Amino acid sequence: MRAARAIAELLRDSDEWRGSFRSCCETGALRLRKQAPQFRDELRERDPTDAEAIALADVEDALLQVARKVLPKTPAAKWDPEWAAQLCSDALSRLAEHYASISAVEREAPDLGAGEAWQDEMHRAALANDPAAFRKCLAGWESEVLGAMGHSRRGAA
Repeated sequence: MRAARAIAELLRDSDEWRGSFRSCCETGALRLRKQAPQFRDELRERDPTDAEAIALADVEDALLQVARKVLPKTPAAKWDPEWAAQLCSDALSRLAEHYASISAVEREAPDLGAGEAWQDEMHRAALANDPAAFRKCLAGWESEVLGAMGHSRRGAA
């Protein structure tokens, strides 16, 4: 993961960023995630040729990954079920918006159980305290359910 490597270098090179990181980790995962934009901005300043390459979600995941490795006993290193619930809620909102746009006939046709394998993978990622894997599995689940809705849309036409 490129973002994790860049953050590790930043923390090695800067006492100020290392102190900020430690403080955030001791407060919790929410505080660490809220500081992700500042970390991303610093990474962009350090390497302007790579300015758009690191997404905010990648920085968040990398910060949590580094926290688990270097400060495993801090609150930020623990799994954050509220964060996972918010990601799931956002995905469900997007699906509900799409679902509202399809006809009543199409609503009866989709196989919404199509994402069950992804649900199992999300559960494993949560148990492993792997936010990046969880986010990836959630995206896969959402894509598969959207695909099932799209398939029903084509089938109902």
